[in-house]
Amino acid sequence: MRNILYCLIFFSLLGCEQKQSCEKITFNQSVLDSVKKKSDTSYTRKYRTEEFAVADYFINRKDSTVCQIMKDTGGIIHQVIMAKNDRRFFTAEYFDNGQLKAKLPFDKNGKFDGTAEYYFENGCVMRKGSFVHGFFHGEWRNFDERGNLLSVDSYDENGQLINSSSKK
Repeated sequence: MRNILYCLIFFSLLGCEQKQSCEKITFNQSVLDSVKKKSDTSYTRKYRTEEFAVADYFINRKDSTVCQIMKDTGGIIHQVIMAKNDRRFFTAEYFDNGQLKAKLPFDKNGKFDGTAEYYFENGCVMRKGSFVHGFFHGEWRNFDERGNLLSVDSYDENGQLINSSSKK
């Protein structure tokens, strides 16, 4: 009986490692309010594309920060880009339902660097791994729309795929 219990605990822990949780991550309005409050200049530029209708720009000349917020015709935010001294330090893209598409950290040169996550529209993690100075690095885990692990890709220090293994 005790062995069966240990096996059940072991397999439940193993199953937890193979599955990601799903949670909706949407645009944080308080961040936008803070950017607006700190900016000393703002303007809106119209676009004529299907994806973007307008871009709102908020500029803080004191610290050379620019925030660009791209919206569709319904006013839904689809992209946010923040830069300082012409170097991007934050970017976010959103699905039509407001769900974040990816978390992508940057280094001081504006290249992807650190742990990154890509999401499905339902909030589940699609792909998770690390960048080092703009290159894929180490293990990247790929999941289905329910959070189940599908495969693991391994990259070398030059960002080249060296191995891919299916987990199904």
